[in-house]
Amino acid sequence: MTTIQSILYRLTKAVSGTDKELYTEDELNKFASFYLDKWDENTSENVIAESFTDSWWKTDRTCRRCSVCGKLMREGYCVDMGAAYYCTDECLHTEYSDEEWAEECENNDQSYYTEW
Repeated sequence: MTTIQSILYRLTKAVSGTDKELYTEDELNKFASFYLDKWDENTSENVIAESFTDSWWKTDRTCRRCSVCGKLMREGYCVDMGAAYYCTDECLHTEYSDEEWAEECENNDQSYYTEW
């Protein structure tokens, strides 16, 4: 059996602490409480982090997760309507040069920089 603290520890580890920057302790505890009887100690950090972003999807507190560093983000680069996300220029440039990104945006109106 897992605990709220264990779920939140794995979430924080997966997203490099950005959960605590963007959400209150109460919000985090509600999230962990919901999954308390659904997960165990073998539930991966990535499953927890993806479930966290999914839980906020249709709210006014939505976030995405960077495809490179894993941090949560409320603004950044979106590739092809969510195929990948990048929180900073540094993360974007692990996959795209400036020229490649400009070409991607020109050829695909579903690739852009935005705020959620």
